[in-house]
Amino acid sequence: MCGRYYIADDDPDEILAAYIAEAQGRADRAGLTLSASGEIRPTNIVPVIATSATRRAIGAYPMKWGFTHPTRGMMVINTRSETAAEKPLFCTSVEDRRCLIPASGYFEWKKEHDGKKTKYAFMSKQREPLYIAGLYLRSSQTPLPYFTILTRDATDDLKDIHGRMPVILPREKIEDWLSPDMSYNELIDNAFVDLSFKTA
Repeated sequence: MCGRYYIADDDPDEILAAYIAEAQGRADRAGLTLSASGEIRPTNIVPVIATSATRRAIGAYPMKWGFTHPTRGMMVINTRSETAAEKPLFCTSVEDRRCLIPASGYFEWKKEHDGKKTKYAFMSKQREPLYIAGLYLRSSQTPLPYFTILTRDATDDLKDIHGRMPVILPREKIEDWLSPDMSYNELIDNAFVDLSFKTA
């Protein structure tokens, strides 16, 4: 799963900074408090890359991470990419409401033999931003969209820490992921996996 991610205060990437600035502007105009640096937690309002509802133009928007499941009453922050298209809650989003969550990296915890948990930070080996795949939904009860992060089986070099990891798309696949004309499964199968990690 993915329960925390982070945006480094000193991340030098100009494209990441531009997305954050665009989402910040929209949040300011709406009177929203945007979490755009440091450790990001579920229920935070954060920068998310998506297409506009009218022109399909790519931009960065404030969205809330997670939502309460309408029938189960549980908080949903992650969704298995392998089965999302089969779920009534997400089947439409798989085709038409995909999004990307820009991040410097994400956190995961490993349960040690003594029962304690060790926190690890995962990031690109090239120290480039990660674009984490997600799906977003809208509700008539709130104008603010909310999203869930898609997960997949962890790669062999990461699964000793945790069995799942977020789906991460290469930067050059941003437009493809946000296009309803591009294959969901094909993009998931070609997700970015070149990660390094360290204790946090």
